[in-house]
Amino acid sequence: MHLKSISLKGFKSFPDRTRLEFTPGVSVIVGPNGSGKSNITDAVLWALGEQSPLAVRGQSMQDVIFGGGRGVQARGAAEVEIVLDNAGGDIDLPMGEISILRKLDRSGEGEYRLNGARCRLVDVLEVLSDTGLGKEMHSVVSQGRVEHIVTSKPRDRRLLIEEAAGLGKHRKRRRRAQLKLERTQDNLDRALDVEREARSRLRPLKRQAEAAELHERLERQTLEARWELARDTVRVRREELRAAEEQATVARSAREEAQAELTAVAARRQAAEDALARRSEVREALYQRAQRARSSGERIELRLERTRETAQALAERAERRGRELEVLRAQVAEDQPDEAGLERIEALEAELTQLEADHQAELERELAALDQQRAGGEREEQRLAAVVAERRTALTAADEAAEVARRARRAAETSAEAARRDAANVGAQLAAANQFLRSHTSLDGARSLADELTVEPGLELALAAALGGRLGAAVVADRAEGATLLDRAGADGGRAIVRAPRTGTVPLEGAQAGPCPGARPLTALIDGPEPSLTIARGLLEDAWVVAD
Repeated sequence: MHLKSISLKGFKSFPDRTRLEFTPGVSVIVGPNGSGKSNITDAVLWALGEQSPLAVRGQSMQDVIFGGGRGVQARGAAEVEIVLDNAGGDIDLPMGEISILRKLDRSGEGEYRLNGARCRLVDVLEVLSDTGLGKEMHSVVSQGRVEHIVTSKPRDRRLLIEEAAGLGKHRKRRRRAQLKLERTQDNLDRALDVEREARSRLRPLKRQAEAAELHERLERQTLEARWELARDTVRVRREELRAAEEQATVARSAREEAQAELTAVAARRQAAEDALARRSEVREALYQRAQRARSSGERIELRLERTRETAQALAERAERRGRELEVLRAQVAEDQPDEAGLERIEALEAELTQLEADHQAELERELAALDQQRAGGEREEQRLAAVVAERRTALTAADEAAEVARRARRAAETSAEAARRDAANVGAQLAAANQFLRSHTSLDGARSLADELTVEPGLELALAAALGGRLGAAVVADRAEGATLLDRAGADGGRAIVRAPRTGTVPLEGAQAGPCPGARPLTALIDGPEPSLTIARGLLEDAWVVAD
């Protein structure tokens, strides 16, 4: 192993980075006085871990930093790196070259690097312990060192020989081990003193522990009884709440049905009102038609009267013609009529016959027309009577539908009022149940763990036994709120748990093996809101549930 190179920057008289290469054999550095030859030796010593400023010819370790001169500014740090050839494996590292770098700034902060990696001084000394390099090194002999070795005491020469032989490392390790043993012995002595003192205090503490255990057991029994009472009360309240909810559901269903019926009745009523409006329009039309029928009947009566008058006139005319014919016949009977008189008589008879025939035909025509008009009027009157009867029936049905709608509306309003009363009763019962639970499981209105947690059915007593008095503790935001609640509780006492966030997580089921086969962690069997669930799991980390 030999020194391959040394690089200096800001160290004593080397303000800028300076690199010196060395080859195997003897290397000699020559130069005038004050040129920095000794500074190179100091740089090697300093890089190998020298801690004494005097060894590198300084008053303090910051003196190795270039202080400026001849127009060159001072540097803020000193840095020296040496590279050792490890081709022969003298250093127990799997590397062909070993680089050691030391750096120091004016604030006193320094660092070591071994092959570029940050390390401690002890690591550097440990690596160099088998090479003869180090604080007590024999590889570097300065002026006056030979005389010092010759005139030194046998003990000092022995240390130098041990260092050269590689025994210094073991001696240092033995010294460190002895110091560690001494510290261990001191710790053991203190532990024995603490043990003796603890034994002297163990008996009264044992009595106190027994009393505390008895108090804990009694408190647990009291809490179990309170828990059982609260659970029974909650069960009753839940049953009452369930019944009230069922009643409310029935009431809501009845209300919905009544509302649907009311809607249907309203629709039917609207339809009836629309039909009634149409019937009114039809009635008005029928009234107009009846008026026209009455006018037509009056016209028929007038025609019948004129027909009667015409028939009367024809009858009078026929009667006159008959009297004339009788007169003529009488004259014929008295006198012998001539041919012209006979012709006149025959003409009068023919005219009389024709008048009677015409009168009869006209009378039959008028009577036939009157019969047809009378029959049409009777049919129209019958149709009008049927329409009026139908309209009256529809009006009656509309009135009945309106009455049904009014009754349905009243029934729906009654059902809605009953549903509102039931809902109010349910809300009051739920509020009473919550108030009861708060009054039995918490401090003055604060929610307790019992309020927040739920557990699988049948494991309530196991949870109460595991948490003990902490189950009824109030969950508060901070210590100040907990202190206020405890002061308010006064002589009744109480407990409070602060909702402090946990930095870790609580293992759930399967995270670790149980104490026996079939055991389940109680933390996996509870549920509730945060942060109460995390608090409870932290308190139940070592709690397990087994079947028997």
